[in-house]
Amino acid sequence: MPDAVVLPVSLIRRISGPDLAIPALETAADRDLAAHLFSAAPALGDPHGWAVRFGRELNATDDRGCFGSAGAPVLEGKLIEPFVVRVDRARARISERVADQLLGDRWRHSRLAYREVASSTNRLTLIAAIVPAGAVTTHTIFCAKERLEEDDQQFLCGVFNSYVANYLVRLRVGTHVTAGIMRRLPVPTPERSSDAFRAIVQLARRIQRSPLDVDATAALQAAVARLYDLDERAFASVLGTFPLVAAREKTAALAAFRAAKNGI
Repeated sequence: MPDAVVLPVSLIRRISGPDLAIPALETAADRDLAAHLFSAAPALGDPHGWAVRFGRELNATDDRGCFGSAGAPVLEGKLIEPFVVRVDRARARISERVADQLLGDRWRHSRLAYREVASSTNRLTLIAAIVPAGAVTTHTIFCAKERLEEDDQQFLCGVFNSYVANYLVRLRVGTHVTAGIMRRLPVPTPERSSDAFRAIVQLARRIQRSPLDVDATAALQAAVARLYDLDERAFASVLGTFPLVAAREKTAALAAFRAAKNGI
């Protein structure tokens, strides 16, 4: 029988909030990795961090009577993929007048969003993209409530789709990635003029344009891992927790991490 893992209450509170739910940390190494990551950056909702909150827009059931065949596309969670929104696959639409009545003008601006429902068949748990201006979303997509600059949206989208952020979210998530889980997610706040910030923004844009760009994806994963101040061993541990991600993708991410460390 493995030794019990001692979890400080302060770490449990940082991960789980006031309900103090025990996170999925099975070994002392898991605990130490989580402690490092949660101390590496302020929480996403922290006023001293990004201070970003997420919430729903429309409800596919309650607002069903507002939908039709003309107007703005109505997006549901399954249309969100990492960095990509499948607007062309929207099955319903809503008139612009009704969208304005229900949502104000926020739907007329692009906004960072993530898929709220998690599935064991998904390679990733936290799946984020930028919803384009002129589209509205239903309750299976959570959108940023704050209006963010375009570069900030790209940066956060890159971080959210990283293995590191997904590792952290999986410590608590069941079948839903709640707004509370996201609020407590530690997210670095590099200077917007820094090389680290600019690199992640540029890589996120590149993947958005070409989702199958394996080099950009590996470079992004490595860049985010460095932002959380992980060493190679810790990053390899994170990668090892993704059984549904192809081995070649994890190998590429680790190789990109080594190359960046060695200045290649």
